[in-house]
Amino acid sequence: KPEQIQRLNQDNQNPNITWLAGDFSTLDGIESFLELLNSLEPIDICINNAGINIIKPIDQYSTEDYHRLMMINQAAPFFIIRKIIPEMALRGYGRIVNIASIWSQISKSGRSLYSTSKTSLIGLTRAMAVEFAPSGVLVNVLSPGFTSTELTKRSLNEVEMKMLEDQIPLKRFAQPADMAMIALFLCSEANKYITGQNIIADGGFTIV
Repeated sequence: KPEQIQRLNQDNQNPNITWLAGDFSTLDGIESFLELLNSLEPIDICINNAGINIIKPIDQYSTEDYHRLMMINQAAPFFIIRKIIPEMALRGYGRIVNIASIWSQISKSGRSLYSTSKTSLIGLTRAMAVEFAPSGVLVNVLSPGFTSTELTKRSLNEVEMKMLEDQIPLKRFAQPADMAMIALFLCSEANKYITGQNIIADGGFTIV
């Protein structure tokens, strides 16, 4: 459905990169994206990174809030993995990294939906890691701490960000590149034996 998904032009700086756009907030949008994957070469590496956060007390969430957040954060990774992992297993190789959050380990007020969605990714990861380990597919979770992203800046004001920085043992928010390097390791040939694990990268925040 063109209104839900489109194949974008190749990256001008790297002709080997093709960008795909999709709407993960609905089942129709997810299914349209999965159909588009049929036109691609077999996938060796998958990083499920799409996510949103809706911060509210639980009694203020609408049914629409629930479905939108869970579709993007939990359902899309499930259906994408279901689509690609059998072919990985047939080839005897694959790397999948699901991006969760420290809010899968700890939580705070207003994060009931977000924590639920990210915690479910850990369960999915563990189950898939065990099921497909004999086939050579490694599946892990990366749970970032406070990272300097647009989502973080929309969720926290400057005062809150400064207070949190002071609580982090490394005294700074992570940069997206910090997380990218961890994902790179998990997906690289350097990783041959780590699977089913939740890698918490938070500058020490959850241990103090």
